[in-house]
Amino acid sequence: MSASHFAPFKSSPSRPFDRKRAAHLLRRAGFGAAPEAVEEAVKRGLEETVGRLFEISAEEETEYQRTFRAINGHLANFGDREVLQSWWAYRMATTRTPLREKLTLFWHGHFATSDEKVENTELMHAQIETLRLLAWGNFRDLVMAIARDPAMLVWLDGESNTREHPNENFARELMELFTCGIGHYSEKDVQAAARAFTGWGRDGTRFAFRRDQHDDGPKSFLGKSGRFDGTDIIDLLMHQPATSRFLARKLLRFFAHPEPADDVVEEAAGLFDRTRLDVKWFLRDLFLSEYFHSETCFRARISSPAELVVGTVRTLGARWPGAEIVGRMNAMGQELFAPPNVKGWDGETRWINSSTWSERTQFADTISTLECGTGLLPGFDLSRIVPSDMKDTVAIVGRLVSVLMQDDLPAETTTKIAAFLIDGDGSAAERFRDDEAFREEKTRAALAMILSLPESQAY
Repeated sequence: MSASHFAPFKSSPSRPFDRKRAAHLLRRAGFGAAPEAVEEAVKRGLEETVGRLFEISAEEETEYQRTFRAINGHLANFGDREVLQSWWAYRMATTRTPLREKLTLFWHGHFATSDEKVENTELMHAQIETLRLLAWGNFRDLVMAIARDPAMLVWLDGESNTREHPNENFARELMELFTCGIGHYSEKDVQAAARAFTGWGRDGTRFAFRRDQHDDGPKSFLGKSGRFDGTDIIDLLMHQPATSRFLARKLLRFFAHPEPADDVVEEAAGLFDRTRLDVKWFLRDLFLSEYFHSETCFRARISSPAELVVGTVRTLGARWPGAEIVGRMNAMGQELFAPPNVKGWDGETRWINSSTWSERTQFADTISTLECGTGLLPGFDLSRIVPSDMKDTVAIVGRLVSVLMQDDLPAETTTKIAAFLIDGDGSAAERFRDDEAFREEKTRAALAMILSLPESQAY
């Protein structure tokens, strides 16, 4: 098997680690690519930038937890799902470690659990905290934690899985959606796994093992025999080659390309297996690879609502309440804590239809017209992107396209947008030059036009 796809990317004069590649990395490994962050990444270089993606600020986490405790029940009711959604959106928009939030979102879709059935925001919040804590650790540890997670136990009926009446829901999804995938297990394996997990339940908000409900008899699972319990089942699944392949494909689809070629998947699976299912080291090698920085992967994905909304907020340096971010995401089809089903969100082309496209363009119009604001009030300072004394239409559009698209927009399109800035009667050009308020209004409209382009939905 060729190892060329995951060979380290080598920057050269003809293929430099430039603004385009830096922004690509920061988009995929987080939310958006603010111009200052892009420039810093280019200055630091690829390897150092990738290393810093995994740096966690203990002070930031302490502050988040302190704020959560301080406002809960006083300024906010985290028993309300919309409030909890807003809190997570706030973290996505403000964190200095966006990769961890991006991975938490990935795992939320992978281990899709919905408050529609759980009906307990405390359990849902605890599950997201677990996903965040273990986001880029060992996959086995994450699966074990989720198997014991109270929200998951409610979601997939673990509490009703008893020795007398085994419930197969969790066992089936563990194999079909969480580890090895369809085609790599039999119905007898599902039945055996269900028996192994009997007695796994909860006591309020904590995992509880009920020994009197556990079936400790002999079982046959994936060709092995023994008195297996749930931990044994998970360990056996971790040693299946199909598990490495299944998860490698999902990580590639989320971070690199929506339809990775089979040889890329096979190489990625080998890499994931060699790291002993360590997510951090797999992603590190992916982000440093030739494949990730190839034209094949560049803007090959369609942005999810979270990537579009949170990414735009971070790129523009806008201040926007978490509730507003969540409202836009929900309208575009991605509701946190409420994936549509056990498979999570389908993503890609499924994000786009007549209704969600309208919501995306409305979002572009809304955020582009946010006033500068003061202090902690919502707002967007256009001068941070386009200096107020910049009056040349071509230069202004060039600046917008540089920040939002890293210059990756057809010249014909940029020319049309520049012409729009002074479109009107014969005095429009003069007014644009001399009237700062008019110039800002038109520039904001041009910003909305760019954000509404099909090219801007490519991530």
